[in-house]
Amino acid sequence: MKVLIGQTVNENGIEQMELLKKHILELEKDLLKPETRKSSEKISELLSDDYIEFCSSGNIYNYNKDDIFDKDSNLFEIKWEIKDFTLKQLSNDCILATYKLIKHSELRENMKYSLRSSIWKLFNGTWKMVFHQGTLTSEF
Repeated sequence: MKVLIGQTVNENGIEQMELLKKHILELEKDLLKPETRKSSEKISELLSDDYIEFCSSGNIYNYNKDDIFDKDSNLFEIKWEIKDFTLKQLSNDCILATYKLIKHSELRENMKYSLRSSIWKLFNGTWKMVFHQGTLTSEF
């Protein structure tokens, strides 16, 4: 993804936007990986210092450097599925990603499906998430 480093969305053509979409999708997937969620270094590479999340639980989370996620869970591959992933340009260096998420390994049906949105901003040539929201929904 060298082509995306240091480039604003405005500098990209249609093909570059497709590459950006694939790149942001991979970053979203990285945030779901257990090895990322248990590493403060990997998390800090993906989240901005002022990151905020409106969690599907209804809580609001403000990121603090050195935070890790899922520290008390076993390191096993959770089966997530991202559907209907789209990007919308908000400015030259800011995009909105939206998608549906299915947690296949979730046993509670009311916690299995959610709508997701993330705002990504370009910082010194690196895309970082500045905001995320997860909203529980019925099966789609």
